[in-house]
Amino acid sequence: MLQAKLVAPEKILFEKTKIPLLGEKEVLIKVKICGVCGSDVHSYKGKHPFVHPPIVLGHEFSGVIHQIGTRVNSFSPGDRVIVEPNIVCGKCYNCLHGRYNICTNLKVVGCVGYDGAFAEYVAVPEKKVLRLPGNISFEKAALVEPVAVAVHAVRKAKQKINDVVVILGAGTIGLLVMQVAKLAGAGKVIVTDVLDYRLKKAGELGADRLVNPASQDLIKIIQEKYGRNEVDLIYDCVGIEETISQAIQIARKGIRIMVIGVPEERIEVDLSLIQDRELEIVGSLMYVREDFKAAIDFIQKERLKVKPLVTHHFKLKDVDKAFHLITEEKKEVLKVLIDVSD
Repeated sequence: MLQAKLVAPEKILFEKTKIPLLGEKEVLIKVKICGVCGSDVHSYKGKHPFVHPPIVLGHEFSGVIHQIGTRVNSFSPGDRVIVEPNIVCGKCYNCLHGRYNICTNLKVVGCVGYDGAFAEYVAVPEKKVLRLPGNISFEKAALVEPVAVAVHAVRKAKQKINDVVVILGAGTIGLLVMQVAKLAGAGKVIVTDVLDYRLKKAGELGADRLVNPASQDLIKIIQEKYGRNEVDLIYDCVGIEETISQAIQIARKGIRIMVIGVPEERIEVDLSLIQDRELEIVGSLMYVREDFKAAIDFIQKERLKVKPLVTHHFKLKDVDKAFHLITEEKKEVLKVLIDVSD
């Protein structure tokens, strides 16, 4: 089979290799489509804190079961499937208390300890596989994983009906968090980004107010339009020092700031403001099964829009070109999908 392996920062090796050996409780999936995640981009640039080459990236994928292990009972060859890519031990404190997304021994397909889906075939444990409803295309199915990220973040945020919500960053995750936040009853959603084309997309998908902090005074706009005490919840979908600082500055006392974006480097914050305003800075990592099921349901029932987020498709042999587009060409890019097989 063909796979695209990251062997060093910004260096991908295309190689022919053997199809993975199948464990008795594993399924072998022929990958159809795999999304390029922001964390894949961090990894490609050598800036992901937990991902180290050599590794085959890719964890947002859909496909068809090609073969099943001898002790697999829930699936058959030909089944259309997606994968919840967090591989957990099931024995640590967090696993035993329903928070396996932060398993002490966490592995992630295409990220940590497990080669991913920038390959024609991938073997995964049966228990991490979900059957794909017939009315969801392979393309849309490749976005179930990022939708689940958004669902988990909104659920963890404990958002209330009619909350005024600020979303920092209008990339794929930010646009999905925006849609899920509105489904969860947000009263007003303000979206910020330094790229106008992303703000335009946020407006098309239902944002109530758009702010470009590169050319507009975000703090002034928030205070004049909504007042210092009107922002109820903030989602940082970027994860850089500038956005977390913006979040702290526009937050009213006592609210929660959700950190969803993966930082590429160490970030410093003004701890005195967090203490004085009794702010809650809460991280959100990945998802659990209920988030994945909700994501499938939202897409199946068309309660949110994922197809407008897809801007580019590349073949597996052109994965390096996909990363170059995202990191260098500065074109209007949102979600890039890799068409692994026909």
